[in-house]
Amino acid sequence: MKILMLCDFFNETLEYQENLLVKYYIKHGHDVVVIASTFESVFDYYADRHDKTLPARVYVNEGAKIIKLPYKFNILNKLRRYTDIAGILEEEAPDLIFVHDIMLNFPEVIKYKKRNPNVVVIMDYHADYSNSGKNWLSLKILHGVIRKWYLDRARKHLSKIFPIVPASATFLNEVYGVEYSEMEILPLGADTDRGRLLKERSVGSTLRKQLGVPEDHFVIFSGGKLSPAKRTEILIQAFINISSPKVSLVVVGEASEADAAYKAKLVSLASVSNNIHFTGWLNNDQVYGYLDMADLAVFPASQSIIWQQAISMGLPIIVGDSGHQDISYLNLKDNIMIFQKDDITVEKFQSAIVKLLNDPLLYERMRDGAKFVTDTQLNWDVLIEKTTRFNKVV
Repeated sequence: MKILMLCDFFNETLEYQENLLVKYYIKHGHDVVVIASTFESVFDYYADRHDKTLPARVYVNEGAKIIKLPYKFNILNKLRRYTDIAGILEEEAPDLIFVHDIMLNFPEVIKYKKRNPNVVVIMDYHADYSNSGKNWLSLKILHGVIRKWYLDRARKHLSKIFPIVPASATFLNEVYGVEYSEMEILPLGADTDRGRLLKERSVGSTLRKQLGVPEDHFVIFSGGKLSPAKRTEILIQAFINISSPKVSLVVVGEASEADAAYKAKLVSLASVSNNIHFTGWLNNDQVYGYLDMADLAVFPASQSIIWQQAISMGLPIIVGDSGHQDISYLNLKDNIMIFQKDDITVEKFQSAIVKLLNDPLLYERMRDGAKFVTDTQLNWDVLIEKTTRFNKVV
């Protein structure tokens, strides 16, 4: 089957949902084409620093055809539309079109669908009240009028809308008027093939030796983009308070230029302990390798794909829901300890970590739960079947 994905950002060195969809679609024998923007740096993308001089280009990555297009217009980095894609759609002739979020090239997709009624169009959705609609103008105009206009005209042509978390479904229902019957949760999965391979290679043990972390140490993992929203200082202080000679903390990831002072604060706070390690920015293999060396993952706030990656590597996780980021849909076997916004404190996280350190049976139950959730909710071999089941073409 030919699958075309329309998304705003694609960088093959990262492990975002789009990347994993491409990998597992190809694994299962599908042809894949990705249309994305000319953004290259993830930091530039999130900082809305788009270089308009970057040319369109086409290349192949891991068997997928990647088409990078400039914007036809880019209004305040909120309303972006690519140069026309109608010709690409006709040339590629996809059987399934997967639109990531509400793209302003939707009208061209729908026109193609009308001309080719056997083509299936689906959409996923990542926004919720925690990351979008933060003010009246954004909520009522950007989402409630402009983007809604595009989605309203596409909805009857969509076989399914896939929010990635329950909060996204709530946002679509309350802001866009989308019925829950039109939606189905498609969790952000993890690269279980990569994780399995690195475990077989005992990469975690090798990394422990490189960092000088003894095999009998209990290793706590945390990280992602180091920003104040992550509240990593809470974990570092909790770790320092525990003051166990046989517990180590590894913080992966890097801060943007704007958050350099925050990272400096973290490093300064951690300087009192020799058992806290900062790794800097890591590639996909390295992230999974450090998860393989860990026994527990802790994320005080600000959900990201690294939470799912940690679960997929069999780790119990302790997290904070800083608002509209409920991860309980992945807490199917009590494999996650969740603290609500008012309970994201040093004392609460310290107590939770100590509880796991002192209760091996609880720890093992949470590990078993993580494996169950991985097999049923985070394995892309399973997840991609949700997206391809509407096609008659096999």
